[in-house]
Amino acid sequence: MTPFALAAFLPALVLAAAFTPLARRLALAANLLAAVRPDRLHRREQPYGGGLAIAATVALIAAGAWIVGLGSVPAAVADHLPPHVVAHLEARTPLLVRLALGGLLFFVLGLLDDRYNLSAGLKLLLQLVAAAAVVFGFGIKATVWITVPYVADLLSVLWIVAIVNAYNMLDHADGLAAALGAVMLVALAAGQMAMGEWFVPGVALVAAGALFGFLRYNFPPAKLFMGDTGTAFIGYLLAALTMVARYYFPSRGTSPFVVLVPLAILAVPLFDAVCVVVVRLARGRHPMRGDATSHLGHRMLARQVPPWAVVLFAASATVATGAVSVAMYRLHGILLVGMGCLVAAVLMTVLMARLARASPQQARRPAGPEGVP
Repeated sequence: MTPFALAAFLPALVLAAAFTPLARRLALAANLLAAVRPDRLHRREQPYGGGLAIAATVALIAAGAWIVGLGSVPAAVADHLPPHVVAHLEARTPLLVRLALGGLLFFVLGLLDDRYNLSAGLKLLLQLVAAAAVVFGFGIKATVWITVPYVADLLSVLWIVAIVNAYNMLDHADGLAAALGAVMLVALAAGQMAMGEWFVPGVALVAAGALFGFLRYNFPPAKLFMGDTGTAFIGYLLAALTMVARYYFPSRGTSPFVVLVPLAILAVPLFDAVCVVVVRLARGRHPMRGDATSHLGHRMLARQVPPWAVVLFAASATVATGAVSVAMYRLHGILLVGMGCLVAAVLMTVLMARLARASPQQARRPAGPEGVP
């Protein structure tokens, strides 16, 4: 499985690292810029090129896989591909196409938001429409054990919208969304590969490689941002892949509670999103309207925590919950309960990091990478 993982991850990393400077220039030329606003930490305009590079990388590799799956590669190339890989791609090509169409929808939606700064209400409405198209039109949905007609479909729509927005909320500090996205995708791939799955790990590792390639330019201090183009695209992939993945393997003795794996993988961004919504509602603010004070990164930066340390802390918490998600495939009974307690402990640590207050000395000094408290 290691050669397969490297074959999916490394080309995406190299391509994204090569595409990102080009995407930055394109964003500058197209005036795709993150404006200076009270709800943002940056104090000079930055280009939104990251999402273009990430999506282009994933699309290019997916197109290559699609061509192989259609049997359209030259014989000289096909002869060097493992037969089982070719057979798997042939069987999964229809799902790959449907997954890609959904990705295109959310990519365009994110691009529109970056270009025109859509209102929170319109953005949510368009997300619901796009998610409904994915579920009812493309058949990307959760296979949950619910027999009531359309309930599972409705939950799938809400899942996509929730994950897209939770992931979007991570993009409030340099490097945070890219680092956590990569960790979550690797965790999903690792658990699936351990059970002998190929398709979901392949797509997840390609996306993770693209994020790592982009992270070189987005790590504090960022040279460009991912933008909604990137967060909508990757958030959609996280939601879609966690829905189409297979978790329950009765022949291998997996517990029925293994269906909670996605919640473990996505625990940190989901928890921070819930906290942000609660804080905004408590302040009488719109839960979908951004600010520069509600997120985990905002609060840590306000205490003069270095930007790189914010990324390291959040990524470490996500590594811990991701490791739990991999272990859940093999555990039962009290050990499974123990894993749940470990996730709860990680989230409690995140909550404590959110609630800690800045000292009077810290409060008097400018916070954040660009001096914004």
